[in-house]
Amino acid sequence: MELYIPVRRQISNYCRTLTRNEYLAGDLLQDTLLSAFEGMEYIRKKESFLFYLCATAKRIYLKQKRRNKYVVDSEEMVENETISSEKEAMTNIDIQILYKAIDQLPEKQREVIVLFEIIGFSIKEIKAIQGGSMSGVKSRIVRAREKLTSLMSDSEIEEQKIGNQKIEKI
Repeated sequence: MELYIPVRRQISNYCRTLTRNEYLAGDLLQDTLLSAFEGMEYIRKKESFLFYLCATAKRIYLKQKRRNKYVVDSEEMVENETISSEKEAMTNIDIQILYKAIDQLPEKQREVIVLFEIIGFSIKEIKAIQGGSMSGVKSRIVRAREKLTSLMSDSEIEEQKIGNQKIEKI
């Protein structure tokens, strides 16, 4: 628990990103923690516990995905978010737009952007999780950022169009 408490939010976010569903993310997190607990003797450096958890979560996710355990429904994830105040409401809307844009990225790009930008892994650590080369990871990060920027600007344009249509109807 001493190792888990400092990284619980990051691994939880990673599981949620992989499954794109709050409930499936909980299942994946539990499976990951169980596997990590069983393999504690194999962890050499306590500083790399988050890396170990992410690698374990990805391995379990891919295994379960092959068995069709994880059915992706990005709308359900967004619906599970709660809004507690007006200020948080605007933030949650922005987060929902971001998640929808991230969901539209190809799987490798989605994973690399979460690992690098949200969780904060180094390129070397991402290379170990995803495989490939350092330059391949860097390329995926650049492509994911560009695609995400494009998707976000497209969603802003759509929101403006919808807003203008509502104004015209009034």
